[in-house]
Amino acid sequence: MKGAVVSMSKHVTKMGLWLALVSVLSIISFPIGPVPITLQVFAFFLMAAFLNPIEAVEVSIGYLLLGAVGIPIFAGFTSGIATLVGPTGGYLWGFIPAAWIASTAWRKRGVKRVILLSLSLLSIYIPGALLLSVYTNGIVNAIRLGVIPFIWIDAIKIAFIFPISHKISNLCLTK
Repeated sequence: MKGAVVSMSKHVTKMGLWLALVSVLSIISFPIGPVPITLQVFAFFLMAAFLNPIEAVEVSIGYLLLGAVGIPIFAGFTSGIATLVGPTGGYLWGFIPAAWIASTAWRKRGVKRVILLSLSLLSIYIPGALLLSVYTNGIVNAIRLGVIPFIWIDAIKIAFIFPISHKISNLCLTK
């Protein structure tokens, strides 16, 4: 029984720490139009490098729940149900499948990893563009405003995760 409590405590602590990191990095935003540049993708993909798919989804759902109840952890210190159904809400919902796919991707090598990381990004972009299209007069405008400008930015964010996650892993293993 004591071992189960310790194990559960470690799990809750780990999830809480990742939820805090994702939340802090997600607040940072640079408005450039209807969809701001944020560190959300970076945060979620970094988290996915260290958590298994179920844990990554747990943190993603926790993030959305905390934001939904009013804790200002979405981009630009926003929160609430209105944000989840607003122009950028689809991107937020996309983080749930993205976390699962990215976590799976980090456990693969080579081309499989790249393909899965790309699919993970698509799982953010697709619901994001679909909901944004309601506010921008169609899917073409939504893709023009909420996907195309971010592809290279998100690719750079993900590329930075490779050396950062490697360095963090090495630090954790040497202590």
